[in-house]
Amino acid sequence: MSDCLLELSNVIVERNSNRILEIPSLRVVTTEHCCIFGPNGSGKSTFLKLLMRFFYPSAVSDNAGRVTILGREEWNVWDLRAHLGFVSSEIDHHFTTGRSGRLSPLEAVLTGFTSSELELPDEDVTEAMKSEASRWLDFFEIHLSSQHRVAWMSTGERRRVMLARAMVRTPQALLLDEPTAGLDLLARERLMRKIEAMTDEGIQIILVTHHLEEVIPQVQRVVCLCRGKLFFDGSPEKAFSADNLSRLFEHPVCSARMQQRWSARLA
Repeated sequence: MSDCLLELSNVIVERNSNRILEIPSLRVVTTEHCCIFGPNGSGKSTFLKLLMRFFYPSAVSDNAGRVTILGREEWNVWDLRAHLGFVSSEIDHHFTTGRSGRLSPLEAVLTGFTSSELELPDEDVTEAMKSEASRWLDFFEIHLSSQHRVAWMSTGERRRVMLARAMVRTPQALLLDEPTAGLDLLARERLMRKIEAMTDEGIQIILVTHHLEEVIPQVQRVVCLCRGKLFFDGSPEKAFSADNLSRLFEHPVCSARMQQRWSARLA
């Protein structure tokens, strides 16, 4: 397995003749927790879709850039999910309605083995799969005795179920797209502590966000995007300095770090 989690080279993404992302070069190794940070419209979602294979680089002047994940350019999307877990509020929302919403927490987590959103046939579920799903539900403090359907759970509980779902195949890294979106203060803190604990399990975290309070202390590198281009790449201390944030958001910003968490406000 490659020691490079992801590498982008001469990547351009265009939609309707509009250039929405341009990254000449970016390399993230497997040993670093990384945050992709920037304001709304900065290109974070497009970047994420490149990694999840929802988007591919555009061919510009007959030359398409390269996106390499764990040393490979070509991936079967379902195989990729075994190496790169993914959690977002959008996926969470999929489990609030219809058949997916009627699943129990255990049934919902078991769908992670096939990256589906519908229950697995009983004959396809092994005891080993149940054991692994139960282990991660326990890690995220979701009780198997709960008779709740996932659609009935609080947003915070369901988000933890989604994290357990992403972990059952033991991915090498976990992509988190604004993981605390829609959570209250208590639920947000509870979730962030669990994400911090996951780093102790050897899971690499790639956090995509514009919320400073989501940046866990374990993050070693911050890549800032602005208007679809690389704006900054370096340490959290420099990325979240008042000067850098003021230039990034094009407005005076004050920032501070207390108890290893960052916060900011308009100056």
